[in-house]
Amino acid sequence: MSTEEVLDALERYSKESAETDRETATKLGVTRVLLSAWLRRSVQPEKCMLARLAGFLRRAGYI
Repeated sequence: MSTEEVLDALERYSKESAETDRETATKLGVTRVLLSAWLRRSVQPEKCMLARLAGFLRRAGYI
């Protein structure tokens, strides 16, 4: 699974979830600022974080 696919799924989760960005960031163990940077595609997650994101999104049914 590519970085773009994971970030696309994260974007869908962020839009469809009733959670705030801060709540989502807390669940992922990152800051709201970093989550926002990922969603804007100005920063790409490191490989280890990408795996965590994919696992989170898989459990949430977005992958």
